[in-house]
Amino acid sequence: MKPPQKAVVGGVIALGAALVLLIFALLPFFWQASLRGEAAALQSELDLLKAKLAQRSGQGGPVLTDAQPLESMFLPGNTAGTTLASFQELVGTTAAVSGLAVLRMQPLPVEERGGLASYRLSVDVTGSLEQLRAFLVDVEAMLPVVIVSGFDIGPQSDGEVGQAYPSEDLAASLRLEAYAWKGTP
Repeated sequence: MKPPQKAVVGGVIALGAALVLLIFALLPFFWQASLRGEAAALQSELDLLKAKLAQRSGQGGPVLTDAQPLESMFLPGNTAGTTLASFQELVGTTAAVSGLAVLRMQPLPVEERGGLASYRLSVDVTGSLEQLRAFLVDVEAMLPVVIVSGFDIGPQSDGEVGQAYPSEDLAASLRLEAYAWKGTP
C-alpha cells in the first residue's frame, strides 16, 4: 500500500471511530428523551391515584376504635328472631336514608358455626344510581359489619319506554350478610 492510501484508510478508520463514539455519547440523551413521555404518563397516573386516595380518605370501611367494644361488629339480639329483626331494621333504615325504595326483604337461611351465626338477606330495591351508590357506601362503612355478597342491577321493568334518564329508574337485587356472635368474643 502506498503512503497516501494508508493515510486515507487511517482517516476513514478514525472518522468511523469518531462517529461510533458520537453515537454512543448521544445514545443516553435519546434514551432519556424517550423516557420523558413515559414518565409524564406515569406522573399523571400517580396524580390521579393520589386524588382518588385523598377523596376516599374519609370514606373507608368500618373502623373499630379502641374505645368501641368488639361486640359492635356483630348484630345485636338475644335470639335468632331479634337478631334478624335488627338486621332487617338496619338495612331498611340505611336504604330509606339513601332514598331507595325497598320492594322486598327476604331472610335467607342462617348458618351457625360454633358461636358465630351468619345472617343473610335478599333485598330488592329501586331508585337512582346515585341513591344506590349512597346505600352501598353507607353499608360498607357501618357497624355492625355488613357484607355485600351479591349484586344484580338493571333497568326497572315497568314497561315504560323512552325514559329520559335510565340511571334514575333502576332495580337492584342485593344479597347482604352480617354476623352475630352468640358466645364471648
